[in-house]
Amino acid sequence: MLDALELAFSRFNGNSVGPSGTYLCARTLAYYQQASDGTLPQAGTWLLVSTNASMTAAQLATAINAVLSTTYTSASFHVYSAGTDAIPYPGQMSDDA
Repeated sequence: MLDALELAFSRFNGNSVGPSGTYLCARTLAYYQQASDGTLPQAGTWLLVSTNASMTAAQLATAINAVLSTTYTSASFHVYSAGTDAIPYPGQMSDDA
């Protein structure tokens, strides 16, 4: 799944600077939106799904389903939360996807 997403969308590591848009963290199915270029949260790998920073969860599900041939819905995704989605010590997990 991660390989297919990385081939379809631009990949960014957490704490790196990325352009404005809507990002997906495939590890947690969280999405993050930023209206201007900025530093991405420390949550692993982020995929730039769209340069539209106001993309809805339903639009995100449609974009992901088109790439993976899956049946995600808007309820499958959640807005990024530093409390539950962040990786406190990057590189210390068995798979830092």
